[in-house]
Amino acid sequence: MKCVRRGAAAVAMGLVVVVVGALVQLTMVSASAAGQKNPVILVHGLFGSPSNWNQVTASLKQAGYTDDELYTFGYNSTYQSNVTTAEKLAAKVDKVLAATGASEVDIVGHSMGSLNSRYCIKYDDCAGKVDDWVSLAGPNNGTTNAGLCFWQVTCREMKVGSAFITKLNAGATLPGDVDGTVIWSRSDGVVTPASSSVLEGVDNIEVPGVSHLGMLRDDKVAALVAEALA
Repeated sequence: MKCVRRGAAAVAMGLVVVVVGALVQLTMVSASAAGQKNPVILVHGLFGSPSNWNQVTASLKQAGYTDDELYTFGYNSTYQSNVTTAEKLAAKVDKVLAATGASEVDIVGHSMGSLNSRYCIKYDDCAGKVDDWVSLAGPNNGTTNAGLCFWQVTCREMKVGSAFITKLNAGATLPGDVDGTVIWSRSDGVVTPASSSVLEGVDNIEVPGVSHLGMLRDDKVAALVAEALA
């Protein structure tokens, strides 16, 4: 009888060891996965600057990102074609990959930053180097308000039906290896119609009551960005 009890105890102890070992391994895997964030490049829009991202950056830090994982990209948003901006963004991507040792980046674009970043992914050297792409209030199918600044090349490119928009939206929205998210609002006020932000083949998320610039300051939007990049 003692032998039976000792045998049962040994089996029970063995099961405990197995379970504990599995839990330790699971914890290590989870911790490893949590630390494997892609660096994020934040691309501002027309008349914008890298400082536009201060609040979003703070929110992403609260979500677990570090300074070494967050980058902004500044560019001439008025007199430089989005095609040229896409080329410069590709160089920024390469620089971030070299600095971090990462194999891919994530890109978040606000307004016109959604256009030049997606152009870079589809037609320039960002191809194969981007994992997640997020658009905040992007005029992804053009905007009728672009006529208000028609003398600027970037505004002409944002017109509905422009050669730039037509090429950008030809074929698939994004390459198959890129996950896309569009966050938009009917209260945008700058992208007209607001539904012009919506794209096929990506996750389109409507947030009520948020203005065009409000996208950069809204806690709900920041949480959605963090979720899209997770």
